Amino acid sequence: MNQFAQINQPDEPEIALPHSVEAEQQLLGALLANNEGLDRVNGLSHEHFFDPVHARIFKTICALVHNDRLASPITLKPIFETDPGLKELGGPAYLRRLVGAAMMAVHIPEYAKMLIELHEARNLISISRTCIDALQEGGAVADAVEVLERHLLSINGSTSETRSMSLLAAATKAISEMNDRFQNGSTGVPSGLADFDRVTGGFHRAEFTIIGGATSMGKTTLGTWIAYSAAKNGVGVGFATLEMGESQLYQRINSIDSRIPYQAQRRELSETDFRKVIATTQEQAALPIELFSSECRTIHGIFTEARKLQRKWPPNEKFKGLGMLVIDYIQLVKGQGTSLEVLPDAAIECKNIAKRLDIPVIALAQVNRTIGQRDNKVPNLSDLRGSGDLEFAADNVIFCHRPEYYLTRELQNPSLTVDEIADIQAAMDACKGTMDIIIAKQRMGSIDQCRVGCDMGTNRFWDRSYQQDFGI
Repeated sequence: MNQFAQINQPDEPEIALPHSVEAEQQLLGALLANNEGLDRVNGLSHEHFFDPVHARIFKTICALVHNDRLASPITLKPIFETDPGLKELGGPAYLRRLVGAAMMAVHIPEYAKMLIELHEARNLISISRTCIDALQEGGAVADAVEVLERHLLSINGSTSETRSMSLLAAATKAISEMNDRFQNGSTGVPSGLADFDRVTGGFHRAEFTIIGGATSMGKTTLGTWIAYSAAKNGVGVGFATLEMGESQLYQRINSIDSRIPYQAQRRELSETDFRKVIATTQEQAALPIELFSSECRTIHGIFTEARKLQRKWPPNEKFKGLGMLVIDYIQLVKGQGTSLEVLPDAAIECKNIAKRLDIPVIALAQVNRTIGQRDNKVPNLSDLRGSGDLEFAADNVIFCHRPEYYLTRELQNPSLTVDEIADIQAAMDACKGTMDIIIAKQRMGSIDQCRVGCDMGTNRFWDRSYQQDFGI
């Protein structure tokens, strides 16, 4: 039965901090009776104990056992003889009473789980109290929300979950994934581009991918296509649109099926084109894509929304549930400190989200603008803004590159000779309507690239070998 400590605030109702003295006593008694039970505490530490004396006893037990020494009432007696807290409980005799009243060691995991969850409950109450005090003193709501979201992201899922895996279990999981790949061709979420998926196997669970590109290279276009393709394959997608509004992003999605360029949708349309847009809207209404509000700008807020989606979308036979998160783009994530301080945390937390939710997380990223001023404009890892931080956290780094974009601008140089113009035009003809997708880092695969067809106006991509099938 849980007991509660009371915190008295002036002129405010009492707030109870949940704890269980009995559970702490039972666990400590079982450990003192059988030190082997320490292997079954599943992540419990002395910080999880409410009673400070119990915390010191547990910490001492751990220290003794880890040094191959016996932890018992006899070995702990000289250590705690002068402990004032233990004196209040009856001195060393209290240690003997713990062992005498303890239940079987088989219950240790249950008590450990209970103490960790009670500790987390106390933390949440404490964080909430801090936020309430700040709001009462005129603090910003957004700051209070960010504090809560940051704490929620720090919670390691189920507080009693196993944090290790035997080699046999890991082997079984790996074989299962290989069998799935053999049966279905891929274990990842498909990108909608067979040439790309042949190199990467699609986008995989618990992996964080950066898609980088210079301005106008089409990173948002590619990110939107990937999200659309995943949704068409029965995968739920969360899309955090930090750069543009939700309606703007939907116009890009609409253009994929309506074939009406998204830029044209911002102007007056003919009746025929307007009917196409409306018909496409009705067809796409069932696509499992959720657009996160542009107000959701912190990484903790994005995680909170994604976790809500995971609960909202339970998987079934036809629907795979939440299976992808896209962030457009990572340099716009809001946080405390300068951009150089925010970006490393954002990148690391993106990886944490991928692991916590067991889904692929894709973050679009801007590369340095100076890339347009050099002769070789093909991007590389050092071109990522804050590349060390982004590259380190990411499992995969992919770049979008459209040579046609730069060649078009080269043609505007009035000093070009006739031969130079002819050479540039020939190069343009070879890469017209294409994008090079460069896999610059792949933790579990090779470095490679593929050239795909693209129509930037309608947000559509295709494998060049299937160009005729798309009526291009």
